[in-house]
Amino acid sequence: MIEIHPKIHDRYTIEFKVGYIAKSDGAHNEFHMNTWIYIPEVLDINRHTYPKDNFYRDTRSYLRLITPQYLLGELTSEAVLPYGQLCRAFEQMDAQAAYNGKVSADEALKQLEVAVKMYASIVKSSIRDACTDIERMADERQMTAMAHRFAQDISTVLLLYRKLRGTVAGKETGWMKFYDYGDEFISNVVEQHAFRLMEYLRKRHHEVLEAVAPVLGQLLDKEEAYRKQRGYLCVEANSRDNNRAFVYHAGQLKKYIESNLYLPTHKRRNTVFLEQVCFSIAAGVSMVFATVVSFAFQQTYGNFTLPFFIALVISYMFKDRIKDLIRNYFANRIGGRFYDFLITILVNNRKIGWCKEGFDFVSPEKISKRVNEIRARKSPLVINRGVGEQVIQYRKYVHLKQKELKRLSKYPLPGINDIVRYNLKEFMRKMDNAQIPIYACQGYARYQQTNGDKVYYLNFVIQCKYDNQSEYKRYKVCLNRKGIKEIVEQ
Repeated sequence: MIEIHPKIHDRYTIEFKVGYIAKSDGAHNEFHMNTWIYIPEVLDINRHTYPKDNFYRDTRSYLRLITPQYLLGELTSEAVLPYGQLCRAFEQMDAQAAYNGKVSADEALKQLEVAVKMYASIVKSSIRDACTDIERMADERQMTAMAHRFAQDISTVLLLYRKLRGTVAGKETGWMKFYDYGDEFISNVVEQHAFRLMEYLRKRHHEVLEAVAPVLGQLLDKEEAYRKQRGYLCVEANSRDNNRAFVYHAGQLKKYIESNLYLPTHKRRNTVFLEQVCFSIAAGVSMVFATVVSFAFQQTYGNFTLPFFIALVISYMFKDRIKDLIRNYFANRIGGRFYDFLITILVNNRKIGWCKEGFDFVSPEKISKRVNEIRARKSPLVINRGVGEQVIQYRKYVHLKQKELKRLSKYPLPGINDIVRYNLKEFMRKMDNAQIPIYACQGYARYQQTNGDKVYYLNFVIQCKYDNQSEYKRYKVCLNRKGIKEIVEQ
């Protein structure tokens, strides 16, 4: 199964979080994802102005393990696997400190660090999912009950984690450092999602907010006091540096905690050998032409004659042109049929899979009827003026070894996430001004000047193929010269 979650990452970048969910019973899993990007012709993005290297420069991809999924309520139990693994890691460090451990001190400390990172990552994912479930609830009574339970479960999770501080207290600084990193990260996540939930309720469900504000407010007040007690950085309303230190530190902490989920990759060109063979054939064909012409004129006019000299120069001129034409032909054929890059996924020098990616401009006539129907370009205002669209096709082929994936961790790992970010700033280069002056009539020859947004639309049609099944999705991206406005699934 392939899951896609789009969002606006920043002003110029959109992000597609693609989850490749592997089957547990198969030896390996294969996923195909084809993306067609329909671009208005007026933006002047085509194979001449936007070559392949520019696309890969503007596209960034991260591969990471999908965080093991647990409900927030499940994490309130001491018997749950993540908390059990965390406790065992602390016990192992205790045993090592007492010179009774079965593993070395460095190995025990590394296992503790991994356990803290994994537990904090799971808590973050569970809190995020619980917050999302509340926001999706239609019934306000159930929403209120879920918000109350949300605050209670978070308090219990914090209590369980902080109960381990007694184990850490008085030990080596390495212990305390890892523990505090996890503690501060979880605290950041709690504040971030609790405030996010309150802001959502303030905008859409005032009555629910009034009902849950006391418990959420109490949770946030206690957390603020705890953070100050521990010396963690806090957000200040009137910060002199606009909370620069907090934002930087929180970002570094997030990268550190989630680092055990990111997969190291090795990227190289996929068709290097085939390209060299094709280019060698091109050089050989052009050389055959030049040699045949040289021999023919040599037999007719002899050596060291003016006609032979002129024929030799012309043959070499055509030789270079023939070589370039054949090379371009092969390059286009290879680019359309093969992938550009091969990305090997390695964990501890163990290959758990690979990924291939390819890019090319394609004409709408060569795209399947099904994809063009999903694009749904039906407006007479667009069709009848004869303005075409440029289409980029971005292909991905992911192969995962299920057995190797299972060996990575004691936790249930459902698959991997491919976080793909498209920077669209190059697409905005030739856009008109973001706002244009327009006039609103107020009657009796009165009017008011205002501004109207000048926007453009990109259409992403994505085909997901897995286990002999195919699914299509379409996303419409609204943007102008100042940045991306919104992304909507059609």
